[in-house]
Amino acid sequence: MKADMKRHSYETPADFAKVDSILRHLQQTESHDWLGEITHWGTQVCYLLLQNYNITRLNIQSSNFHLILLTTFFFAQRIWFFLWRMTQFSDAHGIRFACHLTLFFVMVDSLYCALTLAMQDHFAGVYLALPLIVSALFYHGYLKQQTNVFTAELFNMLRRCVYHSVEAAYCIGVLPLRFVRYDYIYYDTSRCAFLTVLVTVHIFLSFLCLELHCLGSEALQQVRMLGDWRRIADPGKQKAAEWSSHSCPYPRGSVVLCKGRYYEAMATLNTSMPTSTRHGLWPIVYILGDSQRAKAVMLGALLMMNAILVQLLVWSNQWIIYAVMIIPNAIHFVYVKLRTSHAFFNPAHLNLRQLQWDLSMPGSGRDPFEHFGRAWSSLGELKQRQNGEIGHFAERFDSSCPDPLFMSAVAASSSFFFGNGGHCDLAS
Repeated sequence: MKADMKRHSYETPADFAKVDSILRHLQQTESHDWLGEITHWGTQVCYLLLQNYNITRLNIQSSNFHLILLTTFFFAQRIWFFLWRMTQFSDAHGIRFACHLTLFFVMVDSLYCALTLAMQDHFAGVYLALPLIVSALFYHGYLKQQTNVFTAELFNMLRRCVYHSVEAAYCIGVLPLRFVRYDYIYYDTSRCAFLTVLVTVHIFLSFLCLELHCLGSEALQQVRMLGDWRRIADPGKQKAAEWSSHSCPYPRGSVVLCKGRYYEAMATLNTSMPTSTRHGLWPIVYILGDSQRAKAVMLGALLMMNAILVQLLVWSNQWIIYAVMIIPNAIHFVYVKLRTSHAFFNPAHLNLRQLQWDLSMPGSGRDPFEHFGRAWSSLGELKQRQNGEIGHFAERFDSSCPDPLFMSAVAASSSFFFGNGGHCDLAS
C-alpha cells in the first residue's frame, strides 16, 4: 500500500512537469521584437530631424537641440516601459541595475531639457505636458471603459495605433514649429503640414506591425469571433434577452435585444455589438482575419507610400526631403517582407518533434516537483503570449505518441484558439 501511495504521489507532479514542458516549448516561440521597436523609434527620430531640416535647412545652430533630445526620449517611451518591466520581473541583479541606471539618466536628461525649454518660453510647459496628460487619460480612462473582454484587446490595439500616430504628428508637426528659436527663420507651413501627413500614415503602419506582433495569434481569434448580426422585426417564440458583453460569445441563432431592436446572430460565434455597423467591421475582418492577407495589405500600403514619394521626388523642388523619406519606408517594406519571426505575419512554429522527445524521455533522477510551481505560474501567462500561432503546426512527428496528456494539450490549445478546423494533424 505504501508503494501505491508513493507511486500515486509521484505520478501527479510528473504530469504537471509534462504540462510545464509543453508550456516551456510554447514560450520558446516567444520573443519581444526589439528590432522592430528600435526600427520604429529610429523612424520617428529620422522624421523629426527631417522636419527640423525642413524648418531650419542647414542652419544647424538655429535648431532647438533641447526639444530634439526631449522628443527623442519621448519617442522611445515603449523601450523605457519594457526596461521598467524588466526591473520588476527580472531576477538578474546586473540587468536590473543597468535598467535602473538607464532610466535614471533618461529621466534626468528629460527634466533638464524640459526646464530649459520652460525658461525660454512661459507657455512651453503647456505644450510639453499635453502629450503626457492626454496619454494618461487615454490609457487609464478611455481604454479602461472597454468591458467586452472578447473584443477589448483587438479594438484597443487599433485605438492605440491611431492615438500614437496622432501623438507622433503632434511631436513632429506642431512642437518644432512652436519652438523655433529665431523669429527671422522662414519655413513653408503647408509643406510642413504635408510632410506631417505622410509621417502620420507611415507611423500608423509601423506601430500596427508592432502591435500585431504583441497580440500575435490572439488577433486572429478575436477577429474571427466578431461575428455578424441581422436585424429582425419579431423574435417569434424565442426569448430575447438584453445584449450584454458579459454573455458573449453568442452562438448562431441567438436573438438579443439591443437599444430597443431585435437582432439574430448569424455567425458561429458573435462577440461584436449588434448595433455595430457592418461597413465599419468589414475592413477589420477582411484584413486582420488572415495573417497572409494582412501582410499583403501592409506591403501594398508601403509600396504605395514609396510610389507617392518617388513621384514627389521627381516633381518637387524639395526632392531631398522625399528622398530621405524613402529610406525608412523601404526599410519597413523589407522588414515586413523578410522578417521570419513576426508573431502575426510569420508565426513561429512549435517544434512538436522535440516536444515529443522531451515528454517521452524517462526520468533522469530529477526531482518530480522541480517544475510543479512553474507549471501553474506559466498557465496564467499563456493569455499574454505574443508568438506561436498554434494553428500552423508545420513539423509532423511519429504517430506512436504514447502520452495522452501531450495529445490532449496540443489538441485543446489548437481547438481553443482556432476551432476544430484549425487544428494540426497529429496523426499524419
